[in-house]
Amino acid sequence: MLELLARKHNLWLSMVLGFGCDYDTAQDIVQSMYLRMHKYIKDEGRIMYNDDEVNRFFIYITLKNMYRTYVTAEKKFVWYEVREDDAIDTEMMEGAFDEAMEIAFQTLMVRIEGEMSTWHKYDRILSEKYLKSDYSLRDIASGSGISLTSIFNSMRENKKILKKKFGEDWEDFKNGDYHLI
Repeated sequence: MLELLARKHNLWLSMVLGFGCDYDTAQDIVQSMYLRMHKYIKDEGRIMYNDDEVNRFFIYITLKNMYRTYVTAEKKFVWYEVREDDAIDTEMMEGAFDEAMEIAFQTLMVRIEGEMSTWHKYDRILSEKYLKSDYSLRDIASGSGISLTSIFNSMRENKKILKKKFGEDWEDFKNGDYHLI
């Protein structure tokens, strides 16, 4: 099967180049297509047309899908070129990164505490006790004499409020997008 596919190598290459791909990447995609056909097509008859010609449309669709997968994966990564004359002091960058992270975290905590300060006293004290200490809900229930169910329900509602108002900011923080907070 690989011999049949390789006979039309220039055709497959021109198809991928027609998608807007550079030459080297097109070569890689065509070679990957060969490997994919060898791995997944056990019966050559599935990709043959009239028993002597490779089904060009099938190969075209395969190449198109492989190119789309490549483009999608390429968009997920940001490539930076580092040259010797552009050397960066990594300690300085790490320090700036840590400082930005700390500022973003503190900003987020101030916003959350500001929101919690507007809550009913019961919800505010309960949330502060739970979030700022190592106490579990069971510990709080046994120490306060309030039922575990009541504490659990209150905390669930409080967490919903915080997620609704600050969930996006928290995701930005986790992703390192500190400038968005």
